[in-house]
Amino acid sequence: MSPTLVQFVEIVTIWFTPCLVALPYVVPDRPHYGRNYPDIFELPEFYDTAFVGPPIQHDPRWPSTEVTVGQVSGVAVGEDGGVLVFHRGNRVWDASTFIGDKFANARGKGPIQNHTILRLDPATGHVNESFGANKFYLPHGLTVDKQGNIWVTDVAMHQVMRIPKGRHDPDLVLGEFLVPGNDDKHFCKPTDVAVTSSGEFFVSDGYCNGRILKYDSNGKLLTQWGQQFTGRASQAGTHGLYIPHSLTLLEKQDRICVADREHGRIQCYNAGIKNPATAGQFVKSIEHAEFGKVFAISYDPKVNLIYAVNGQTYMGNKVKGFTLNMNGDIEGTFEPRGKGFGQPHDIAASPNGGDIYVGEIYPDRVTKFSRELW
Repeated sequence: MSPTLVQFVEIVTIWFTPCLVALPYVVPDRPHYGRNYPDIFELPEFYDTAFVGPPIQHDPRWPSTEVTVGQVSGVAVGEDGGVLVFHRGNRVWDASTFIGDKFANARGKGPIQNHTILRLDPATGHVNESFGANKFYLPHGLTVDKQGNIWVTDVAMHQVMRIPKGRHDPDLVLGEFLVPGNDDKHFCKPTDVAVTSSGEFFVSDGYCNGRILKYDSNGKLLTQWGQQFTGRASQAGTHGLYIPHSLTLLEKQDRICVADREHGRIQCYNAGIKNPATAGQFVKSIEHAEFGKVFAISYDPKVNLIYAVNGQTYMGNKVKGFTLNMNGDIEGTFEPRGKGFGQPHDIAASPNGGDIYVGEIYPDRVTKFSRELW
């Protein structure tokens, strides 16, 4: 006997009501946060409306107009909140800069004549100090450790340097001047440095070698891991790196993370601070389709988040900043007002957890962002 219309409706209701009850309530065209953050549509007008977590505000008043820089390859923040910028002055990195791994016409071009390191006031962006003229050939990475020492890498010189606090000349230089290599005494376009509280440090090396090296505070090599792998990320395994471009240290977690640039991922390893034998052991990979290429990362211990900036790929992904939690989830994105980012190259979080700085090689600028905490 065929069911009546009323019976049919009753059957459908019995079958599908549990499914409907299980569905989450979603307001059309409204983001669903899953956290008790303020409704983003009720935030003040000056906040970007693309954030899932506490918003990061672009400060359009900083830096001041007096700051003139070339390609900004590195940005860092000291324990005192002072902002340091490493830039290339009137020199650019283009197709003619290198012949193979060697800097083209190095002796003829000589070092950059501009002051390549600037110390800026964090509130105004005014230049408090400038130095580094006639010292560098092609600046890249910049780090400030807890003692105020400045660490830099130069991809043309193939060297890593430590400049003591209050001085302008290095007291430690690793690598052979203008000579690339892949042994224990040479680098090939090293990219960045991360330093522990005790003075041990890590170097990402770099455009050619695809490895991470760990040193003691005196510059003695302790261990290294990783190798250059130019294939797909899915085939690279845990230690195959394609331009390890930026480092950030999560010291309390005993973890060192690297922006594996061309593979579009962040690889995290044991830093070996508690147990030196564990240095280089794989911990975690952070990958998202939105990344494209990951150019730089910086850990903010105050809020236990990693900030990252990406770059464009042939897929046409949007260039922006990312806020990542310790699970590797994207909690929010950020970008400058107006035209957005061009080519971000480095990112740095201030030790107080309030400010984030992004340096770009195009346009030549440093952008300041501030995080609002509730």
